[in-house]
Amino acid sequence: MKKLSLLCFLALGLHTFAQSVKGDELTYTYVKLPTNPVQPKPTAYMASVFAAYEAENQRLLAQFEADKAQAEADYQRDLADLPNKQKAADDKFEREMKAWNEKSTASKIIEKQVLNENNRPVKDYIPQPYRRSIAMPIMKTTYDYNSLASTYLFIDGLQKSAANALNYTVTLQGFEATTAKIISEVKKEVSRKDGVSTSIDVTYYHIEFTYRHPMSFRVSNAMNQEIYAAAPAELTEFKLYKGAATKTQPSMDVNAVVKSMEDKCLQENLKAINHMVNDRIGFERTNETFELYYVKSKNESHNDILDAYNAATLGFKMLGTNEAQGKAELDKAIIIWKKALEESEIDNKKARIDKDVTIAIYFNLLEAYFALRNTTEADVILQTMGRMDISNRDKKQREAYEQAYIDLKLRMAANGL
Repeated sequence: MKKLSLLCFLALGLHTFAQSVKGDELTYTYVKLPTNPVQPKPTAYMASVFAAYEAENQRLLAQFEADKAQAEADYQRDLADLPNKQKAADDKFEREMKAWNEKSTASKIIEKQVLNENNRPVKDYIPQPYRRSIAMPIMKTTYDYNSLASTYLFIDGLQKSAANALNYTVTLQGFEATTAKIISEVKKEVSRKDGVSTSIDVTYYHIEFTYRHPMSFRVSNAMNQEIYAAAPAELTEFKLYKGAATKTQPSMDVNAVVKSMEDKCLQENLKAINHMVNDRIGFERTNETFELYYVKSKNESHNDILDAYNAATLGFKMLGTNEAQGKAELDKAIIIWKKALEESEIDNKKARIDKDVTIAIYFNLLEAYFALRNTTEADVILQTMGRMDISNRDKKQREAYEQAYIDLKLRMAANGL
C-alpha cells in the first residue's frame, strides 16, 4: 500500500515533534475504483480454471495404460507358449541324447581326452515368462478446478451468476522445478573457551532449487469479446527456494519440500492474477494500514482531538461493513480537525495547535479524505504542507500521499466521478 513503507518514518518524525502527539496503527477496508471499468457496468461474472497440460496428461496416461495392456498381452502369450517351448526343448534333448548314445566309446574318449571336447547334450533352459514393468509417467498435478475458481477467483462489486455475465478464466501451464540439490557452505565461527577465542570452519547445508508456475488469464463479456487478457511475465520467471541452513545434511523428504512450494506457488499466482483483474475492472475491497494520531495532554486541553480520533477510528472500521455510517463518523472527525486547525500557530511552540499537532491533523485529514475520495480538500492540504518547512521524513510521506491522490484522481476520472 502507499504508506506502509513510510509508516515507520512518519511515526519517528511525529514523535520527535512533541511527546503529546500519539498514534495508533489502524487498518480499514475501502473500495478501490478500477482503472479500466467495463461499460456499461456489468453485474455478474463466472470464473473458471483450466489446465493447458491436461491433454498431455491424458495422452501420457493413455499411453501408460496401452503399454501396460501390451505388457500383459505379451506375458499371457509367452505363458501360453511355455508348454510348447518346453516340449520342443525336451524333444531336441531326446534326439541329441539318442545320437550321442549311438556313438562308440572310443569316439567319446577321443572327444573328451584328445580333443578336449565334452559333447554330451545339455537340455535347453526355458525361462519362465515375466510381466514387463511399466513405469508410471511423470504428469503435472491435476486439481479440483472448480474449487480453485471458487476460492481464488472473484470480481469485487459483481455477483457470481451466469446471467449476462463476464467470463473470467485462468489457464494453468503447469508447475516446473529444477532438480533439488543439497548445497554446502563453509562459514567461519568463533568459539571462546577459557578466555581464548578460536576460529573454526563449520559446514552448513541447505536444500536449493528453482521453480515457477506460468499462468494466463482472460476476461470476456457475454458475447465473448475480450476485455482483459494477459500472460504475466513475472509468473514465467523462475524463483529460488533456499531452505534453512543446518550443520547436518538435510534428512527431510525433498519431494515433500518441492510439493509444498508447488502448492504455495499456485496460490500466490492465482491471488496475483485476481488482484490484477480487480485492479483493472473490479471494485476491489482493499486493506489500508496507516497511523491515526491524537494529542494527549495532562490538562485535557486536547479532548477535542481525542474525540475526533475516536470518531475517525469508528468511521474507518465501519467503512467495510456500513459505508454510510462509516462516512458519517469520518465527517464528524473532519469537522473537529478543521475546527482545531483554525487555531493553528506553527511558529508558536506554546500554542495549543502548534506545528507538531498541525502536521498530525494534516496527515489524519489526508487519510480521511482519501477514504472519502475528497481530492479537492486533500489538494489544499498537500499544497499547504508543500509550503511548510517540514522534516525529510514528512516530505516523503507527503509525496506518498500525493502519488496516491494522483492514482485516485485517474481512477475517479475513468469511472466518471
